[in-house]
Amino acid sequence: MDTDCKSEHETDSEEKGKWASKFESLVVLLGYSIGLPETWKLPFLVYRNGGGAFLIPYGILILFCGYPLYFMELALSQFADSGPWKIWNICPILRGLGLSIAVINLLTVLFDNIVQCWAIEYLVNSFSSVLPWTTCDNPWNTLECTTFLNNSINNSSLNASFPFSDRAVQPTLGSVLNNVTKHPDDGFTVENPLVQVSAVEEFWKYKVLRLSTGIEDIGDINGMYLLYMAIIKIIVCCAIIKSVKTLGKMMVVTAILPIFILIAILVRALTLPGAVDGMLFFINPDFSKLLNMQIWVEAAFIAFNTLGPGWGGLMMIGCHNKFNYNCLRASLISSLAVLFIGLFNGLVVFATAGVMAHEAEVPVDSVITSGGFSIGFVAYPKALSFFPLPQAWCVLFYLVLILPGIDALTIMMEPFLLVLEEMCPKYLHNKRLALLAVTTIVTFVVGILFVTQAGAYIFILGIWYIGTWNIVLICLIEAIVFGWVYGCNRLDKDIRLMLGRPMPAPVRISLAFVIPIFLSVLLTLSFATYRTPTFGSYEYPGYAAVIGWLITLSTLTPGIGYAVYTVSTTKGNIKQRFKKSVRPNNDWVPTKRSCRKLWKKDNHNNKLTWAQLFLYNLKGDIGHSDSTAFQMEEQRSLKTFT
Repeated sequence: MDTDCKSEHETDSEEKGKWASKFESLVVLLGYSIGLPETWKLPFLVYRNGGGAFLIPYGILILFCGYPLYFMELALSQFADSGPWKIWNICPILRGLGLSIAVINLLTVLFDNIVQCWAIEYLVNSFSSVLPWTTCDNPWNTLECTTFLNNSINNSSLNASFPFSDRAVQPTLGSVLNNVTKHPDDGFTVENPLVQVSAVEEFWKYKVLRLSTGIEDIGDINGMYLLYMAIIKIIVCCAIIKSVKTLGKMMVVTAILPIFILIAILVRALTLPGAVDGMLFFINPDFSKLLNMQIWVEAAFIAFNTLGPGWGGLMMIGCHNKFNYNCLRASLISSLAVLFIGLFNGLVVFATAGVMAHEAEVPVDSVITSGGFSIGFVAYPKALSFFPLPQAWCVLFYLVLILPGIDALTIMMEPFLLVLEEMCPKYLHNKRLALLAVTTIVTFVVGILFVTQAGAYIFILGIWYIGTWNIVLICLIEAIVFGWVYGCNRLDKDIRLMLGRPMPAPVRISLAFVIPIFLSVLLTLSFATYRTPTFGSYEYPGYAAVIGWLITLSTLTPGIGYAVYTVSTTKGNIKQRFKKSVRPNNDWVPTKRSCRKLWKKDNHNNKLTWAQLFLYNLKGDIGHSDSTAFQMEEQRSLKTFT
């Protein structure tokens, strides 16, 4: 076999099942990373933490912590054509993490379906001749209901933490964030007969959520929500029934359209008095808050939450890229897009809030009384009701919420299916339709719990424990494995073979040093400040926290169990078994077949001592011994993607 790699005209089996174009791959990345956190969580965090000053730590952590892991997941899955299960051929003892990722994604799909039902309920009611959340003449309204904005705001007491998970809506450290600290202005109106409640909040509480007395009081089933959930399931199934052939086409619409809708809302807001004042209020920086360590912690959580490493979605996307696709450039574009679209969403939020403040003749900070999760269902519809033709703008806004939500549900279902297909290729080959049908039916049946009157309580409990500490732990393990067990020296060779250039030094240093240290501190702080979930004035019973921790452990059990199984079935003594289990197995090879012989010679045997690896991770100049053939392939790869 020739020691050189063939050109881009080579047609190997690995070229099948790829994205239709580079543009489609990039759009899927954008759809994966740009979700609901940018729509409502990030703007409120920016407002609460020093205005534009918060964007400094947020941007730094996006680029120096989130982006390196984001890029490595994408690059390694592209290199070996491996999804969340097969990628762990790089370290077989951890292959069970693929199962953990699948469980996390499936559980999050179960819990996040209800969010889309709530958004659709708002969308449907937006077509009313009079927006129902602007009046107190509805069957669900109470004697405390008021439409007088100033009175409502000054008397409302919003003091409950309402965390929100978004890897469906793009993966989920939001719950961990709320486990770290409790803010009195991040939540939900407390039941109090002496306090007047705005009409929009009563619509949210009594029409949309229809809350029962507690998690043990299931109540009745909302038939309309069942219909909404069925519609969502059908859309998701159609999007992934043929994997990338249909997923990419759907994402081109659902990932890009919300951006244009937000632009339209901003342009309309700018034609109304008060919009500029709201935007200036949003970006006005308070640099003194940068000295508060809690600001950096919050910025870290939201950065990892929005980018979404550790969820398997990036591995799913990467394994459908062509071997020489410039995933480095695509990762950087996507990461920067997350940063700028988060800022843009904040401008939209506060432009609409400025309009509302002008109409009510109150300061801007008086109209932003709810944040985090509730800003999308309380503050936004209240603000948009002050626009001319508010029905039209509400329809557009809730499309902005629904479309990324569908993106998220789709991208979470695909890794789950991919893990099963990679685990059992013999039995599940060409069985996607049957597998998808079974999964959809099961999740629909279990999802009935969430369309009951206790659905919101169950939802809060789930997102408090699903995709929080376990995702942080998976990201920590990935950084250690990629940077130290496999080694940045090998990663550098793999990337040079694909892209014709070495791994960027900031990525290498962050992967080896910054991310492991930072995530370790983050996990420690989160556990040290752990508190049980709350929902308004409602206190969850003691057994609810036990159930929550069991959910968390259930997502990690497959990883632990498979590690034990791998070591126990490997030949040799304990030390030999462990060493074999952490080394890449024979299936870890480049997806381009003609490169494998060259790769094994120049990369697979590139071993360093721990001291040498430390210096390489730090300086990147130890042990280069490129063959002429390898250098030629680097140049060919460089020409391919440029």
